[in-house]
Amino acid sequence: MALYRCNRCGHLSEPADDQIGTTSACPACGTDNQAYPTIPFMRTMLDRYFATRRELNEARAEIERLRLHVGETVAPAEPALNAHSLPTDFDTRNTDHFCSRVQVAPVLDWFRHAGVTADLDPRSLETSGHFDEVSANIGAQYQRLHEIVERIRLAQKQDYSFINIDLSKRTPDEVTTLNDFCQTLGESGFLSKYHRQEGDQVVRLSLQKAEAVRRFFDGGWLSWFSFMLGLRHLVSAGVEFSVARDVSLSWPKDEGHGLDLMFLIGQDMPLCVQCRTGEVIPYLDRLVHVRDRLGVAPENYLLCVSDLSEQQAADLSRHHGLFVATPQTLKVWFESRVPTRSPA
Repeated sequence: MALYRCNRCGHLSEPADDQIGTTSACPACGTDNQAYPTIPFMRTMLDRYFATRRELNEARAEIERLRLHVGETVAPAEPALNAHSLPTDFDTRNTDHFCSRVQVAPVLDWFRHAGVTADLDPRSLETSGHFDEVSANIGAQYQRLHEIVERIRLAQKQDYSFINIDLSKRTPDEVTTLNDFCQTLGESGFLSKYHRQEGDQVVRLSLQKAEAVRRFFDGGWLSWFSFMLGLRHLVSAGVEFSVARDVSLSWPKDEGHGLDLMFLIGQDMPLCVQCRTGEVIPYLDRLVHVRDRLGVAPENYLLCVSDLSEQQAADLSRHHGLFVATPQTLKVWFESRVPTRSPA
């Protein structure tokens, strides 16, 4: 889909797809402008919008801090949301609220008190794109979608530009699931193109080369899935919390560690989630080492693995002293650590 927007008068139109990348005169004012692919154009506009909102909220918070410092009591025109006082209609799937430095500060303070150097990018906490939606789709139907996710991952790793999927030996339900998922990937910008002619038994997927998409299929989807599941549960539970993702950790003479996800309940209860797809055994000792260096209670530190059955996850938990869950049992762990409040 193509989009034409005049930078001078704001005229909008939808030219033919073959006009993408070409320049033509605006029919309203005559100014030359280029036609863009709609999804990348909208993604750029949203990035700018949310970045501006973050800067505005941070500026308001800093102004209010300075006012309080000099003894003023003037209420801000639009008070910033706290993680524990979100409105009832707060949408975890479309917000940049968690990107603010005010939100991340308690997590960074906790790491500082734990004697660890932590580095993170708050922008990884924005949920306005499609990563959360696609990851939820994969997590809910992983047994059915595992093959296609793995084929895309391997093809991107080998720098292929497309893959073909044979539908001839699949059941009608499998074809429907696969077709719906591939359409979602195409509409969300995770594929450059999805092509299947009516009655054709082969689906052709043109792959995206964007680094964020590569990371997503290379296991990043599970981190997104865990992040959104935890957000929804904690918002529903009504507790005070802060959150961080993709945290780089280091201690003196002990560097190169990472933490995929951390929710800090109140000021002193960390819930840490490490996410792995594929083979997991080689990582277990290192993950336990990070838990022990952080000083996190074993029951508050979890490994979520996509390619295990519930029985295999239970066996790993018993044999290695590390809580292990699957995408299907992750919600149970969150509920065990932070029960949902019963209605009054």
